[in-house]
Amino acid sequence: MFVGILFTLMGISLAAAARRSAADALSWERQWRTAVGAAEPVRDEEPRRRRLMLAYRVGGFIFAGAGVLLLLLVATGRAAFAVRGGGREALIGGVLFTACGVVMAVNAWLRRGRRAPQFLDGELLAEEAPLPFGERVAAVCGHAMTVLFFAFGLRLLREGLR
Repeated sequence: MFVGILFTLMGISLAAAARRSAADALSWERQWRTAVGAAEPVRDEEPRRRRLMLAYRVGGFIFAGAGVLLLLLVATGRAAFAVRGGGREALIGGVLFTACGVVMAVNAWLRRGRRAPQFLDGELLAEEAPLPFGERVAAVCGHAMTVLFFAFGLRLLREGLR
């Protein structure tokens, strides 16, 4: 169930942030070319931007679809799972997943509301300007993944300490 929820959230986040991810990739490439003194590429950015956005969205839908499929298999009882381990295996997994959740939460707390730079391109937005809808969806998915890692880790810790 954990993997199904995680894949679904990752896929939604990837698809929702496709516009920004594509713009960042093209911006990074332009800045890299400038830094190394490479010749300017032919200005075909709009078709490349559309292809990158499509790739991010298709990849996101594939991840989300795989997650939903796993959730459906779990809900219908058709998923084949190994016998649950306990003791040491659960304890090690619990420590790992809880630590991942803590690291993700600390990272989100340290960045609280600050935006990553958009390389050197584009118009700068004021800090108080609202994020575009897709980026807000991706941020919510990121927070949900943090909670998921933390909750799953704590659950495994509880099982491992029994």
